Amino acid sequence: MEKSLVCVGLLLVAATTTSLVVAGLVGSSAVGLAVAARVPVRTWLGAMLGPLVFIVIGAVTIAITFGPGDLVSWGPLGVDEGSVSRAALVAARALAATSATVLLAATTPMVDLLAGLRRARVPEVAIDIAAVTYRMIFSLLDAASSIRDAQAGRLGYASGRTARRSVGLLAAAVLVKAWDRAQRLDEGLAGRGGVGAVPVVPARAVSTPFVLVAGLLVLSLAALSLRVGLS
Repeated sequence: MEKSLVCVGLLLVAATTTSLVVAGLVGSSAVGLAVAARVPVRTWLGAMLGPLVFIVIGAVTIAITFGPGDLVSWGPLGVDEGSVSRAALVAARALAATSATVLLAATTPMVDLLAGLRRARVPEVAIDIAAVTYRMIFSLLDAASSIRDAQAGRLGYASGRTARRSVGLLAAAVLVKAWDRAQRLDEGLAGRGGVGAVPVVPARAVSTPFVLVAGLLVLSLAALSLRVGLS
């Protein structure tokens, strides 16, 4: 809950700010906290790569408008200063919000997150679904890796045609395995009355200095965002 305070606070500031400067400060704060928490650079970049692709695509679609542009024109399409500024603001806010989310995910085990949701009175069925989904992800990744290694051993990716066929067979096999494992897991949970999907994690003592510093950081950024928005 302590880390949720700072991460969710940064996320809310990033999602509501209208300032590039504040968005940059939120992103920098998230990166600085990740460095302080000793999050591996490779892990951080790997987690940011997927969202970054979607952010770039979204920013490009915002920057390009129909009609002649003040900066660039390509036939019926163009780019003007207003669309570029809007695209930059959306990209900066999205990057800052994603950084805050990745910070929480990279520093908090899933078991702790689920236990925190339980203490926050989130409906038990929602927590069970999240726990089962989390378990299934790694199970399916392991199954997909094993199947792909077997296909590669039989030269299933030797050419473009065989690679496309192998990918189709891989997707079909993983789908069947996912259905079978999900059904067996559902039957097992039903036999235990739904108990056991989320391990019980004992609550820890609250760090008052951390809460004060985190609250001060979030409130300072929020105040700066409001000041910039009103000016």
